[in-house]
Amino acid sequence: MSIFQFLLIAGIIGAAAYAVKVLPGERSLALKRIFALLFVLAAVFAIIFPGMLTSVAHFFGIGRGTDLLLYVFIVMVLVFAVATVRAKARSDARVTDLARAVALMEARLTEQLTTCDQKSATQADGDNK
Repeated sequence: MSIFQFLLIAGIIGAAAYAVKVLPGERSLALKRIFALLFVLAAVFAIIFPGMLTSVAHFFGIGRGTDLLLYVFIVMVLVFAVATVRAKARSDARVTDLARAVALMEARLTEQLTTCDQKSATQADGDNK
């Protein structure tokens, strides 16, 4: 194994560990960990045995292993983009709900203050008579 292969494997394992640790999900943490482990195993396997990647590519009717990697990378980037857009939409919806709740609370507070001021003014007028 060359030093470059070793560095690639270390980088992949480090990136997967970082992604699993720093980006935990509420419901899908176990699934993320399984996919990260599978990704690490596949990447290490492809680095150690690059000829096998070409064999897998030939099995799927693709000329070279690097082309297979490119196609898989393109698909994964599209999946990531869709997941990111969906996460942003969920976040935007939560911000909208929070903004509505704050606006309603402010309106209620203003209404209560106005009602209290009117009662105080009415009591002051009653005391002066």
